[in-house]
Amino acid sequence: MKKILLVAGDRRGLLKVLPLHKALQEHKAYEAALAAGLPLPQGQGSGEDLPGLFGISDKIFSIEAEGMTPAGQTASAMKALEKLIVEENPDFAIIGGDGDVSLSAALAAVKLSLPVACIGAGMRDYNRRSPAEINRKLIDAVADILFVSEHSGEYNLINEGYDEERIFFVGEMAIDSLAGVISMVNSSTVTGDLGVEVKKYVLVLLERAAALDDIDVLKKMERVVKAIAETHPVLMLVDPDVGTILEEHKMEPVFTAVSGVQVRQFPGYVELLRLVKDALFVLTDSSSAQAESTVMKVPCLTMLDDTPSPATIEIGTNVLVGDREEDILQGIGEAVERKIGHRAKIPEKWDGAVTQRIVDVLDKVL
Repeated sequence: MKKILLVAGDRRGLLKVLPLHKALQEHKAYEAALAAGLPLPQGQGSGEDLPGLFGISDKIFSIEAEGMTPAGQTASAMKALEKLIVEENPDFAIIGGDGDVSLSAALAAVKLSLPVACIGAGMRDYNRRSPAEINRKLIDAVADILFVSEHSGEYNLINEGYDEERIFFVGEMAIDSLAGVISMVNSSTVTGDLGVEVKKYVLVLLERAAALDDIDVLKKMERVVKAIAETHPVLMLVDPDVGTILEEHKMEPVFTAVSGVQVRQFPGYVELLRLVKDALFVLTDSSSAQAESTVMKVPCLTMLDDTPSPATIEIGTNVLVGDREEDILQGIGEAVERKIGHRAKIPEKWDGAVTQRIVDVLDKVL
């Protein structure tokens, strides 16, 4: 029996490994261990007990990235993961996500001569100022097997000189996670609980705390939200760091003073998916909902200049509107008029069968 260590640093990373962990545990040839780099709430119904949502009750190794700087946190996580690898003695490591814990796992594994696979390899936005972009390149550089989610990943890796025999186009694992909880998503009552009607509201997701820690940016978002609220109710979901910034700048009352605008903390995974599914369209400052909105065929306006997943752009569901106010407002106008995404298609192999393709590859190489 082969022992496989799966590692993810954050929620997005976990969503790339949880379906695989479940499948490996059910496979007679494998034993799976899971390490995560964030606190995992254990309460049932919390919405953020992600392993519990997938029926995973095994012990999860928590990797704490201590330190005041990214370098210090990465070094701390590497030491913790080195200790874990030595104690657990796995035969293989599989990395999900592009956070510092994921990078630490890849580096610790290769230093200990442990073979590594990367889920979501080859994704590039070619923004060298982005820590996630640097992490993605470094993880790919040490990986022995590269599981690719879309054709752009294949092209990027081949152009960078990677051996094609190590590259496997399997599809987007986040869609397997979506498929794994879709019955819970469909039965969620969060839309009604928040008093918004299906396909009548706009979902605004704010996650990039650094970008919002600027009064000019906050004022721009205020104008954008007011423009949307003229025609549709707005549900703003903010992560805790963004919520802190809104409090510091006394901006949350400004948003909620606008008729039809609600500001809420990010809900659990199932509730978030239901809110994305029921929205008229999504306006976001990150790439976190791009894959799910694409498969659910919900138009998504992304306030960035680039994305590591161009498949969401190519099929027409996701539109990069950048951070210029006039471009954002133009995109909103087109989304309100339903000019975005009405001919969208689901990218190849984004079908909920990615896990089985990865297991098939592991059966061959291990």
